[in-house]
Amino acid sequence: MEQNSQQQVEKYTYIDKPKKQTGAKVLNAVLVAIIAILIVVLILFTTMLTTITVDGKSMFPTLVDGDRLMLVKRGYKLKRGDIIVFTREERNNVKRILGLEGDVIKFDMETKTWIVNDTPYVEDYVEGGYSDNYFYMSIKEIFSEDGFVVPQGHLFVLGDNRNIQGGGVSMDSHIYGALDKSKIIGKVIRVY
Repeated sequence: MEQNSQQQVEKYTYIDKPKKQTGAKVLNAVLVAIIAILIVVLILFTTMLTTITVDGKSMFPTLVDGDRLMLVKRGYKLKRGDIIVFTREERNNVKRILGLEGDVIKFDMETKTWIVNDTPYVEDYVEGGYSDNYFYMSIKEIFSEDGFVVPQGHLFVLGDNRNIQGGGVSMDSHIYGALDKSKIIGKVIRVY
């Protein structure tokens, strides 16, 4: 009997302790965290953000050919002065918002000033004035007493460069009228 009880005691007192693998566990946790962060960044970047490269002179001096722009594609609120990217005639365009839905846009030829809702709009970012042919193809409403009323779901956008070398003219709302908001790709949040 004594022998049986001894065997049982030995049986119950001997317990294998697991080997410590803290280094492997930490490495595994770090890898899982890195993969999760990469997945979140990928989802965020593909659904909320995008980048484009400026091609052209219509936003000079604010933006120059080759500048990279980061855009937010959703959840933004637009205001006068914001820079947006949109598609027009199967091409990406970068312009600044001058008029919002319902705004009345006019241009005073004497002072060379845009008038928004009967208030002169100061544009510190415009350099060099206006080229002689800037208004050659302009929509007539901007010169009328009533002005051009920006329709619902639209914006009035302009390039910052009003005096492009060689006589070029920024193709924007002063020529083709209001921009349909459904054409907007995103709002510029960073230039690099």
